[in-house]
Amino acid sequence: MISAMSVTWLHSESAAPAGVDGCGGCLPSAAGPVCGGGVAGECCLSPELAGEQREVGRVMSALDREVRTGGQGIVERHWVKSLRIDDGEAELTVTFPARCGGGKELAEAAFGTLRRLLPETDIYVRHTHA
Repeated sequence: MISAMSVTWLHSESAAPAGVDGCGGCLPSAAGPVCGGGVAGECCLSPELAGEQREVGRVMSALDREVRTGGQGIVERHWVKSLRIDDGEAELTVTFPARCGGGKELAEAAFGTLRRLLPETDIYVRHTHA
């Protein structure tokens, strides 16, 4: 049975993420979520999440718990830009700061976490440096 895929934001369009003054909320774009308030031209801090909500939440929790650097997980650091789980595929997009020299290793650790959690799923991890 195929279920409808939904997109979920971690905070509402009117809610400001912790520590960000003047946030106008996240707005969808072809390149991923962008800040609706134009906060310093930054991308939105909340990732775009698509798929069955419970499954997406389970994967995001595991990524934050298992893929860590400097005592924080990649979700807590706002490095996960999007996660889509649907129809036998999972696609994760992460962006690491240029100063983060371990980006490749973190992306590989994220892939390993997805592979462990979703063994019958085709996994795609896309990573860039900001």
